Amino acid sequence: MTATMRGVDQGALTATTFTTVFVLVMDDGEYDLLNGVVGLVCALILLAYYRPLPAETPFDARSGAWAFGAVAGLQVASGVSWLVQFAVNWAVDNGLLELSEECRDESQCRGDEADLYVVIVWAAAALVLGYKHHERFPYRPPSA
Repeated sequence: MTATMRGVDQGALTATTFTTVFVLVMDDGEYDLLNGVVGLVCALILLAYYRPLPAETPFDARSGAWAFGAVAGLQVASGVSWLVQFAVNWAVDNGLLELSEECRDESQCRGDEADLYVVIVWAAAALVLGYKHHERFPYRPPSA
């Protein structure tokens, strides 16, 4: 049995994922405010158009929750990536973080240095949002 919901686009999860990944991956060098704007806009689109379908099995409920967490976490990471970049730049400028000696393009190296921290933000946000989604929309067996 497939449930449909009027006025809700299940493709919002996919579309916002591709948009956010494209902007994060295709940007050369440091993260900037545009990354934050795209993350915010994609998060707003996701909030406006995504609604979970009723889960038919416990696996559906868990996988749906973790998929949502991964996508929403990616948008959080994109939204704050420019702040992460600002912190990395500050740490490099104050000698708390060193760039690789093989670095030829400083902007690219600073962006590469921020990648790890953006991934950490994504993983933390994905775990929290996936857990909250599963908590809010758990599997409920059909009543007889």
